[in-house]
Amino acid sequence: MSTAPLIELRGVKKSFGEAIVLDGIDLDVAEGETFVLLGTSGSGKTVLMKHLEGLLRPDAGTVRVGGHELSAGDPRELDAVRREVGVQFQSGALFDSLSVFDNVAFPLRELRHLKEDEVKARVDELLALLGLTDAQKLLPGPLSGGMRKRVAFARAVALRPRLLLADEPTAGLDPMTTAAVDDAIVLAQKKLGVTAFVITHDLPTAFRIADRVGLLHEGRIIEAAPPEVFRRSAHPAVRRFLKDWLEREEAARA
Repeated sequence: MSTAPLIELRGVKKSFGEAIVLDGIDLDVAEGETFVLLGTSGSGKTVLMKHLEGLLRPDAGTVRVGGHELSAGDPRELDAVRREVGVQFQSGALFDSLSVFDNVAFPLRELRHLKEDEVKARVDELLALLGLTDAQKLLPGPLSGGMRKRVAFARAVALRPRLLLADEPTAGLDPMTTAAVDDAIVLAQKKLGVTAFVITHDLPTAFRIADRVGLLHEGRIIEAAPPEVFRRSAHPAVRRFLKDWLEREEAARA
C-alpha cells in the first residue's frame, strides 16, 4: 500500500443556513486503503462524501483527490477527478430495463466506447468475481437485495477507478446477506486495488472491510484508527457510539 494520500482534507467546513454540518475536517486516505466513516443519521457523512465527488464545495478548507484541488470548483479539476471515481449509491440506482450484464456494461459502453468483446471480457470478469455469473441475463427486479448491491458495486468499479465511494453498501440487508456483500467488497477491492471510502452506520460491516475506521461527530472526525484500535478508543463519543449500537443490536435480537 502506498503511503501517499489519495484523499486529502484540510480544515473542511460546511454549513447550511444556521446548521453547521462539517466543522473542520482533517483526513488523509492512502492509495489502496479502505476507509470506513461511521456516524449517526444526520451526522454529515453523505455531505462529506459529496465533497469528494465535487458535488459540494466547502465553505472553508481544501479538498484534494488524486492531487486535484476540488475546493475552487475548477471544471477541469472536477472532470479529472470524476474520471477516476466510481460511486456505489445507497439505493443501487440500477436501470430496471437493463439486464445485470448491461447495467455493468453501461459505463464501459458510454464512457470508454470499448469494443464489444472488450466489454464482455471486463463484465464477465467482474460478475465472476462477485458470484453473479448466473444472474447476468436477469433484470434487476427479481434480484435479492444482496445481489442488487453486488451488481451496483460491479458497475461502480467497471471503469477501474482509483477511488470507490460507497454510500451505505449494506443498508437494509439481513446479517447473513450483509456478510456476503462485505466479503464480495473486500475480495474485489483487494483484487482490483481500488481505494475505497465507505460511509455506513453498520459496525460489523465497518470492522469487516476497513483498514481504518473513523467516527464523524459534531462536524469533526474525532477518531480514525484500525478497527482493533477503534474498538478500544477511550474517546467518550466513540464509547457512546459503540454502546448505543450494541444496545440497539441486543434490542433487535430480543
